[in-house]
Amino acid sequence: MNLQTPGTSTDTLPRDALDIQAAAISRSGWGATFEFVQPRNLCFWLYLILTGVGAVNLWKYVAPKAGFFAESLTLGAVVVGLAGIAWALWFHHIDRWERQPLGVVATALVWGAVPASFGFALTANSALLSIYPKLFGQEWAASWAAGLIAPFTEETAKLCGFLLIMGLAPKLVRTANDGLLIGAFIGLGFAVFEDFLYAVNATFDAFGVNPDASVVNVSVLRIATSAVSHPLFSALVCSGVIYLIGTVAQPRRVVRGVVFVLAGMALHFVWDDAAGLAGGNGLSMLLVLFGATVVALIVLSIAFRLALPVEAQVLRDILAPEVESGVVTAPEVASVADRRARRRFIRSAHGHAQRRAHRHLRHAVLGLAHELASAHGAHTDSVERARAEVVRLREAAGSELPSAGAE
Repeated sequence: MNLQTPGTSTDTLPRDALDIQAAAISRSGWGATFEFVQPRNLCFWLYLILTGVGAVNLWKYVAPKAGFFAESLTLGAVVVGLAGIAWALWFHHIDRWERQPLGVVATALVWGAVPASFGFALTANSALLSIYPKLFGQEWAASWAAGLIAPFTEETAKLCGFLLIMGLAPKLVRTANDGLLIGAFIGLGFAVFEDFLYAVNATFDAFGVNPDASVVNVSVLRIATSAVSHPLFSALVCSGVIYLIGTVAQPRRVVRGVVFVLAGMALHFVWDDAAGLAGGNGLSMLLVLFGATVVALIVLSIAFRLALPVEAQVLRDILAPEVESGVVTAPEVASVADRRARRRFIRSAHGHAQRRAHRHLRHAVLGLAHELASAHGAHTDSVERARAEVVRLREAAGSELPSAGAE
């Protein structure tokens, strides 16, 4: 097979393919950078002000109690903080397309942790939790109030941050996949600080008896469910909003958007009111939570699959000139863009070493797309190194390339 070696110049690439590539990069926002400080952007000032309000409320809530149990609260902060870092790394790992810039990730985490939690949700939840028992009685409120408050107040609080991030990074937040990932990071920030809040409350509810154990027990229990709670709920809601409003990269799908928004809120309701749905029975409550977790993961999987075609098409368009010039092949691109083609591509290898080389080759092809997007299709040293890596790994994978996934 006569493949062009690294050193391909944009002057030698097909003009139509280059136009397709340029349009895909512009449309998708792949390779776009993020700058948080934007003095002329109202979203920037709103973000700062609301974060300040949340920080003040957080200080007012924790400071009066910190002097009594400073060691236990520090322990709780460390435990939930380390868990949050672990979940964040996992979310970053599963972001297999154009990964969100660290600035966007940090902005999302801070919003969920401070303004959404302490600037919005804590105030609104406390007010409604004091009203519902007076209207419907203590027993009803104990069973149903949480699920009829949090899905509305908390998801709205997290969504406000997502909309501000869209205003701060309009070239970056354009697809349903962006909504899923950024929503998950916002939800993770919210979950980490909510876990810390529960740990703080557990210390006082136990009247200071063995506070370290109380903090750790509550933190571990909350951490174990972090991925299938707020990150998942807000991922569905934020991706649903992308479908509802539509962007230059993501066509409007109103029905799909409504379904995902309602799914995120409904799962939040079931999660918070599992005891009420189970009639107060402990075993039934566990079954409700298990069923909700299974359904939530299925819905999330569907959401990622429905977001796939847009991202996969962007990948194909960005790599179109590379396919035309022979730097990469259509089967290699298909193995990155299509789930079935990926499995066939990996299985076609003979032996463990070649399978590993095929996996690395797939990552190299995706890496080349990232470099091309960052360079806006220009001829740069980074792009040349990425091309050279594709050639090197192809040689390691063997000269016989599989036809699976070819179009």
